[in-house]
Amino acid sequence: MARIKRQQYHILKSHKIYTHTHTHRRHPHGNIQLGEMLAARVATKLGVKLGVLPDHFQHDISRWDIGQIPEGLHIYVHRPGYTHHGIYIGDGKVIHFVGPKAGPTRACKKCGFSRNTGHGVVETCLECFLHGGSLCRYNYNVPRIRLRITFDATCPNCTTTERWESGSQIVETAKEKLKEGFGKYNLLSNNCEHFATFCSTGTAFCQQVIHTAALAAAPLLPPAPGLLMFYRL
Repeated sequence: MARIKRQQYHILKSHKIYTHTHTHRRHPHGNIQLGEMLAARVATKLGVKLGVLPDHFQHDISRWDIGQIPEGLHIYVHRPGYTHHGIYIGDGKVIHFVGPKAGPTRACKKCGFSRNTGHGVVETCLECFLHGGSLCRYNYNVPRIRLRITFDATCPNCTTTERWESGSQIVETAKEKLKEGFGKYNLLSNNCEHFATFCSTGTAFCQQVIHTAALAAAPLLPPAPGLLMFYRL
């Protein structure tokens, strides 16, 4: 039986405190996907009151037809405890950065990808990238006001950083790295998200690492005014 937790949210705005109590089941993918869910729910409830629409908090695009996915889109999929990122290049193909022992034990009949085909920057079919998970999009250019209505650490797949407007430029960068490589894979300093954000913006960064560090430090730091306060009961 799933553990039941109660969480209380205090949102400070104009010296008024809005308190929300929410009951949920523990999510199998942990705090990363749970954070997105909480951010989306809070944004939806408060968007009208604060005059802010919550569209930037919507990540799940699993219901899109493959033809709806634009080339150059930074996509990701939830894995136990983390998210795996890549760049969609069209025709049902994805370029992504993988570590050692990544991929299926048997070669994919569609693209030939397996854990024995090597690691680093690889091009695979979308099915191999998803590996049974749901397709999600990474959101760039999110206005700061939209992040301020939720505690930053609850949405590790949103950023205020601007994405290159040209999807073809993003695809071209990904293909260049497919040929040149992206250095040695490192879980903290050079991972799949670093690769995808580099292709999308020209700067490599990883929100997963940043937000995980913020969550770890949160109990030691005083609450920030104007942000969603997150307490576990």
